[in-house]
Amino acid sequence: MKKKAIKIFELFVSIAISAGFIYLFYRVIGFDKFVQFFKEINPVNIIIAFILYVGSYLTRAFRWKLTLSINQFKKLFKITAFNTVFNIFMPFRTGELSFFYMLKKENIPISESAVSFVSVRIFDALSLFAVFGMSFFLFKGMPLLAILTIILMPLAAFVLKFLVSFIKHEKIKAFHDTKLTPKNIMVLYVLSVLTFILKFTAFYLVLPSGVDLSFVEAFFAASAGDLTTILPIHGLAGIGTYEGGYAGLLILFGIDKETALLASVFVHLFMLMGAALIAAFSYIFLRN
Repeated sequence: MKKKAIKIFELFVSIAISAGFIYLFYRVIGFDKFVQFFKEINPVNIIIAFILYVGSYLTRAFRWKLTLSINQFKKLFKITAFNTVFNIFMPFRTGELSFFYMLKKENIPISESAVSFVSVRIFDALSLFAVFGMSFFLFKGMPLLAILTIILMPLAAFVLKFLVSFIKHEKIKAFHDTKLTPKNIMVLYVLSVLTFILKFTAFYLVLPSGVDLSFVEAFFAASAGDLTTILPIHGLAGIGTYEGGYAGLLILFGIDKETALLASVFVHLFMLMGAALIAAFSYIFLRN
């Protein structure tokens, strides 16, 4: 009974966050202005952005090839597509459960899928913080610190590898010895960073010409938007929380709120539609 009440409360909060953001957007921007800016989107940029966004799925899928015993890349791409779309649209990151369900259908034991999942999510976190730090220093005009952030962040992965070596659990030890080799750690890190670079570059390209943001500003904001995914409660499909991270950071650093809000909405819409299209393609063409 208590758990049910908590779930209902969390759902209510999610709805309230999303509804609150939609109302705020209506008051600050208005839907007429949104339609006006929507007409300024360059169709060629949208196509290029979608290609880059698909590229970010390819890099993510290849990471699973390094950590799972599935050799067919088609299956790994399908798992990535479904897991991502469920994660985006389902509340409280319950979409992550789809990963274990799909791997169970591939006869992958829960012990293997759990170790692989945790490992890749650690690389997600490390690379996202690295990209966020890099974009912050670029935003502040400190390129040397930006480069150092990207170069030095993998050291954290090697520290974790060292700590994991003390764990005597059979499956974890086997994963540590066979999958977490120095070469694989670097490949996983580079692929993870590349995933965010492809994705955030795509997000920049979908902005209408009337939204006056530089590439670095948009990249910095996108990394802040992605950081909101670690929050325990999100708006429905991330509506409100993602925009809060994206636009909130820009406003904090002096970008006018109209530009910040418009940019966040266009980016989030592209992410939702892009994820849905890739998942639909995977369902139709990669089912077998």
